[in-house]
Amino acid sequence: MKFRDYYEVLGVKESATEDEIKRAYRKKARQYHPDVSKESDAEEKFKLVGEAYEVLRDPARRDEYDQLKKHGYRNGDDFRGGRGGNWQNQHRPGAGGYSEAGDFSEFFNAIFGSAGGAARGAGFGAGGPGGFGAGFGGQGPHNGGRPPAGAGKGDDIRLRVGVSLELAYKGGKTTIKVPSKDGNGQRSLSVTIPAGVVDGQQLRLRGQGRQSAVDAKAGDLLMIIQIKQHALFEVDGTDVVLPLPITPLESVDGVTVAVPTLGGEVSLKIPPKTASGSKLRLRGRGLPASPAGDQYVIVQITLPDEMSAQQRKLLEEFDAVVDDDPRARLWGSAVV
Repeated sequence: MKFRDYYEVLGVKESATEDEIKRAYRKKARQYHPDVSKESDAEEKFKLVGEAYEVLRDPARRDEYDQLKKHGYRNGDDFRGGRGGNWQNQHRPGAGGYSEAGDFSEFFNAIFGSAGGAARGAGFGAGGPGGFGAGFGGQGPHNGGRPPAGAGKGDDIRLRVGVSLELAYKGGKTTIKVPSKDGNGQRSLSVTIPAGVVDGQQLRLRGQGRQSAVDAKAGDLLMIIQIKQHALFEVDGTDVVLPLPITPLESVDGVTVAVPTLGGEVSLKIPPKTASGSKLRLRGRGLPASPAGDQYVIVQITLPDEMSAQQRKLLEEFDAVVDDDPRARLWGSAVV
């Protein structure tokens, strides 16, 4: 087994702050998302990025990992196991370097226990209300409430679940179609989506995977959240973006307008002489994660789709009395 430098995986320094780690994770997760990346090993990289974030986002896990790094381990070094070096007697490796107990690698399980014991990340914790992981603020037992690998548990089911932006914001119940536990056909399942989930986040539903033929212990359902395209907003991690059209006169004089947000309508003051493409921020109006995301309003100065003769004449008169050349700055310095 090889040592993994989680800081190197996310491309951050060991002194990185929580916000720097979060930003790096979002960037890497988008880069290697299996639906976006064309790289053949994108899914493995995507899982590794998520694993690194699970460690570095949690102060207790990060401290334990940092203590291990102080022993001089570097990325790719041979590693014989953490927690006293007795990994070989506790865990059994699965295919591709990931334990049969969950979506974490052998290296992760060697340090933190089977399936990321006491996981506190999104969807990776022990079973909580409704069967979801208690990663939304709770803690599970050391083994994450799961039987050890090889105990006859059925296979996990991995499923991408599309949710509306409104549901991701407010949270709530939805019904999805999942494969039957015996592998024959499909079944309907009512699930609870926590408020503030983000695109690519994984939620775990205990006991809703394949049924085991040995002792009737079912695997888990791993739901990968995909936020559906919205008519008004674009989504960037926990932030949302809204293009806002205004008239040329409003851009000159300034204006206060009603702006839709996920939490309801708010008033936004646009300062005088606001250029097209300007970005205004509504703090805390994005997805209610921890910390909450923001809403960015992108100003777009618009003209009528079809211009009347009178409107065109007024524009021509305005253009005739304007002395400024809008392209003058292009020639402000010599171009070689």
